[in-house]
Amino acid sequence: MFISHDYSFLGNRKYLIEKGYADLDIHSLNFDRYFTDEEKEENVRQSELLTREQWTIRCGDVSKRIYEQMLTIIELLNNKYDIHQISEEKNTMEHYRSDWDLFFYSNRGWNGKDYFDHVQITFNTKRTVGQNKKLLSEILEILEQLEVKNVYCRVQYTAREQKEKIQAKVTEICENLVDTVINYNGIKGKIKVID
Repeated sequence: MFISHDYSFLGNRKYLIEKGYADLDIHSLNFDRYFTDEEKEENVRQSELLTREQWTIRCGDVSKRIYEQMLTIIELLNNKYDIHQISEEKNTMEHYRSDWDLFFYSNRGWNGKDYFDHVQITFNTKRTVGQNKKLLSEILEILEQLEVKNVYCRVQYTAREQKEKIQAKVTEICENLVDTVINYNGIKGKIKVID
């Protein structure tokens, strides 16, 4: 399986990670369709050759084939991990409050079909960064062994801020600036304690 690692969700929080005020965490695994350049060229060729009805049928067939492969992946993960919202039994508030591993979302219904061709598996933010990294490592080991066609996994990273550490630094900076004249965006003034 083709797996990519996406850090774009970090934005300017990369700076917090670099300065030690946040940790790199895992947001989600996103499973979507994937085509090689040759397959894309063939799709373009077919779209020009087929009638609108034939093209619609072809696209539907491809979506169903992708669904079958994604279903295999999801069932494999579901047999090994506790995934919230994967089934009716695991879609309750009681289960949500438990210590589940992953959270399931698909585009079933949203795509106008009774099957999905996009899946997002989100990591539990109540778990530590270390626990999520260990879980990601286990899952990637499984995914790397799979041979699936036209499905890829994008690992989406995020930053988990160390709020206490940030607050301590903010307090330190503010205490050092009390009664100091500063210029902020063209406004002159003093920082003073209000509360």
